[in-house]
Amino acid sequence: MNLEKRNKIDNRILAGDGLYADDKNFFKECSAGFWARSQPNINYIATVGHCYSPGFEPIDFGLIYIKKKTIQPVPCVRNTDSELYKELIIKDIISVSCSGAHLCLSGLKSHVKCEYVVALNGFTSDGEYFRDNIFVVNLRNIGEDCGGTIFSYKSLTQVSLNGILTGDLADFDDNINGITGVITKSSILNVFKDLEIVTVP
Repeated sequence: MNLEKRNKIDNRILAGDGLYADDKNFFKECSAGFWARSQPNINYIATVGHCYSPGFEPIDFGLIYIKKKTIQPVPCVRNTDSELYKELIIKDIISVSCSGAHLCLSGLKSHVKCEYVVALNGFTSDGEYFRDNIFVVNLRNIGEDCGGTIFSYKSLTQVSLNGILTGDLADFDDNINGITGVITKSSILNVFKDLEIVTVP
């Protein structure tokens, strides 16, 4: 697994950076969701399960163990296109509690873009797995954004983590509309009870 910092390999990885899985059987590009750990020195990058094998079903979630000490996860969201605020500090994790909430995505291809929650009790199915307990945002994304972080702004430099992007429906005749499914942080933490999502105090 390689880490991509918007067109170059880097040792720091932020939420929204690119992940490349390259082995003899397949090549896949996805996005980093957030930094997590299960013990003080056991670090992971969270992403969606269909981007990294073995993923955890039925919530479509994956944890990439960081073996190399030279790779440093950072509890920030990548905001590449901003002149002033290129890294947004993850201050906390919160649950989305109402439709109409303003949420944003940071992903490999779309970078940062924002829209609104349209449903709190969504579901998806790929024919093999039925996934419920997702919320839906009217946000168009690009395939390589899967696994990217979904967040809300607290200020111009600080954000709250809300979940990670699992997939979308973009069968529209324009490049604006789309429907994005989001894995909730509560779904993740219900399965991984000893997992800590790293934030800045």
